Amino acid sequence: MKKYLIIGLAALFIVSCASRRKAMKEDADGTTNATSLNIHTQEEQQQKKEQVVAQMQRNSQSTNGIRAHLNVSLAANGRSLSAGGTLKMKRNEIIQISLTALGLFEVGRMELTPDYLFVQDRINKQYVQVPWREIEALRNSGADFYTFQAIFWNELFVLGQHTKPTEADFQISHSGKKATLTPAKQHVAVKQQALQFIVDTSRQLLERAILKTTQGTPLDVTCDYADFTQLNSSTFPQTMLLAITAGTKRYSADFTFSSLQADESLKNLATKPSGSYKRVAFDDIIKQLVK
Repeated sequence: MKKYLIIGLAALFIVSCASRRKAMKEDADGTTNATSLNIHTQEEQQQKKEQVVAQMQRNSQSTNGIRAHLNVSLAANGRSLSAGGTLKMKRNEIIQISLTALGLFEVGRMELTPDYLFVQDRINKQYVQVPWREIEALRNSGADFYTFQAIFWNELFVLGQHTKPTEADFQISHSGKKATLTPAKQHVAVKQQALQFIVDTSRQLLERAILKTTQGTPLDVTCDYADFTQLNSSTFPQTMLLAITAGTKRYSADFTFSSLQADESLKNLATKPSGSYKRVAFDDIIKQLVK
């Protein structure tokens, strides 16, 4: 732009009307070049975003069912529990986590379905079954079953959207070998919200998902992934650290998965507690499980 301005000023001292027309032309050319550079940069950013999102979609599991053995460390408001167990997931239907003591008998179970969150304490014969819309912190954040399904499947998501996102749903920024994806637009019902995905572009892996909202009851959900392994034709994390803060309540689960395998035969996993089980509040059952 400086070059064109100097040329224009020099021409102004040589001739009058002709130089004026030339200066105007030079300035117009400079504006065009600056605009072209900006467009070029935008196009590069768009291409990078498309590449990152496309790769994340290619990494998505083609199977509709996954099972694994697990070891987990749970923490809730100063209490903690370590246990073994199993993970079973059927896409768009259920996420089931079963906890066992000494690898011999089941002590607890958690299930996430499109309609409700279910937690069962088999030792004290009690359970919780609560619709997502009744969990205030999640309702205010726009999070639901499909949010947690994407988190457990190590996938990108858009709040309130039950289909796979596209590059049009995100903005992107880069720092070295890391890319940060953020929503292209906010969830219509949630104004005070931050959603981020951290991608390792050199390995093409989703390493962290972060959801925060201060609307109503503050919610902070962070999930870190590591130790990726091959599962089918894609990759899947063998460790996952999920931390949730809802208001003053803090929960965390440090999962280590083993014997990961695709299983299309999974069906009818949802638990129906018998009449001998007592229905209680969520916090009450969590306190019992982590004693």
